Amino acid sequence: MSTPAKIYVEGIDYAVLYKHFDGYPANTLPWLEKFNKNFKENRGDDPEYKFAQLLRSTVREEYSEYNLDDSPHTGWGIFPPDRINGRYEYILHKDGSVTYK
Repeated sequence: MSTPAKIYVEGIDYAVLYKHFDGYPANTLPWLEKFNKNFKENRGDDPEYKFAQLLRSTVREEYSEYNLDDSPHTGWGIFPPDRINGRYEYILHKDGSVTYK
């Protein structure tokens, strides 16, 4: 059974990153917090690049500690926010913080 999540990047209102498996906070929040803090410190506020780099971070070696789904065919998607459901929703804020509901 999946635990899907939608991941929003503040400043991008037309798309979300969909994570099909293990979207619960204990698994997903540490990855997002590390990523967003690092991005803020190194790039600042650049939502389009943040969105792209977030997707790339799912396969980067330095993020492998989070056991992100590395399947080349399933597990991840990019959707308009209203077209997909997620049990959890995360927002990566411009200030480097992450909130969820």
